[in-house]
Amino acid sequence: MGFLALLAVAAIGWAIWKGKLHAQQLPPVLLGLAGAFLTARGSLLIGVGAVIIAAAWYRGLHLRLLGSRTKPTAISNLDEARFLLGVSRFDTADRIRARHRTLIAQSHPDAGGSDTSAADLNKARDILLDDLNEKRR
Repeated sequence: MGFLALLAVAAIGWAIWKGKLHAQQLPPVLLGLAGAFLTARGSLLIGVGAVIIAAAWYRGLHLRLLGSRTKPTAISNLDEARFLLGVSRFDTADRIRARHRTLIAQSHPDAGGSDTSAADLNKARDILLDDLNEKRR
């Protein structure tokens, strides 16, 4: 049992280090692991209850972070915009603006860039900021 606990801690550490697991997602994951541990130790009622609560909590958090009302075409546009600016879906509006500012300085027509690349960066920034504003409502 100790080896499995050590393996779970290593997996969580790796996921946090690689950016696959964020601080907001950590409590439901830990609750689910604790529930699984309790279930394995024989406390079925408490363990299964903890796993169910953790699954519901994580699912709600996942929907809130990723958004549940976006259309498939909007998702692909969001992914393209994130890729173009080099940001993740967990970045804040300030991070998006800072990244846009950096890239627009490099690709602005006055700095030797093209009009289309600057327009694409502006459009990507607008798409991502609009998406963040919709999620806040």
